Amino acid sequence: MWTEMFGGDGGWCAADANDPKYFYGEYVYLNIHRSTDGGATSDYISGQFWDGSQWTWKPIPYRITDAMTQKALFIAPFVLDPNNSNCILGGGFSLWRTNNAKAPNTNNTGPIWTAIKNSVGRKISAIAVAAGNSKLIYVGHEDGEVFKTLNGTQTGPVWQRVDHTGSNPLTPTRYCSCITIDPTNSNTVYVAFGGYNRGNIWKTTDGGVKWSNLGNLLPESPVRAIAVHPRKPNFVYLGTEVGVFASEDSGATWSPTNEGPTNCSVDDLFWMKETLVCATHGRGMFTIDLSSV
Repeated sequence: MWTEMFGGDGGWCAADANDPKYFYGEYVYLNIHRSTDGGATSDYISGQFWDGSQWTWKPIPYRITDAMTQKALFIAPFVLDPNNSNCILGGGFSLWRTNNAKAPNTNNTGPIWTAIKNSVGRKISAIAVAAGNSKLIYVGHEDGEVFKTLNGTQTGPVWQRVDHTGSNPLTPTRYCSCITIDPTNSNTVYVAFGGYNRGNIWKTTDGGVKWSNLGNLLPESPVRAIAVHPRKPNFVYLGTEVGVFASEDSGATWSPTNEGPTNCSVDDLFWMKETLVCATHGRGMFTIDLSSV
């Protein structure tokens, strides 16, 4: 059974794997909301609140100052840290973090937000946190720039640009749509891009020093989602503008799926244990049990 916990234009969402009462979603421009009752109701935790007559904002640090401005994408990314359900990272011009996502929400207090990555003048479009290591964070931008940090839990993390550097660089200069870190080896990272071009999925096996293009055999179509099998990392799945593609050799070759969605746009892929869930644009959701892989 599905319930609607919030209305309006929707964006990214997250579910607390440790507490079924907590769900997160967003309205446009990084205005994040939270449910504490299993999705029955929801209210903003990014700082905006209704004072009885109009929408207004809480004082700093109880607000994301990029939210509801042109400093964030219309559909801006946010993620729940897979290792810490009290930590949310949200992307505007800056990367914002709260470490008390479950704090009581009032008109004057709530989760505390701080910027942990300064603006580079381009909006953040993708965020990934390594499973088992909250210090390792990757961030992608709308122009294709990609950064990583090895000390992302610190007050002021050090960020390193990993695109357009080295002998085998990550070269696309278009919208970075998704970043996925291999759950079994955090040195292996997949990065996806938009645009009706070839070469929209790239991979590194050494933490971003060298990159390889895995997309030349795929259709000239945006790649929107990447999922790596939690137990068999050579099995990789892509959600694209024209359906789901799968690889059994870590992206060396690809084949279209014959199960679930056909050639519709696939906006997200995520795991429920070893069941892969596919969210499409207007065609519903599909699941497939891949525990026998």
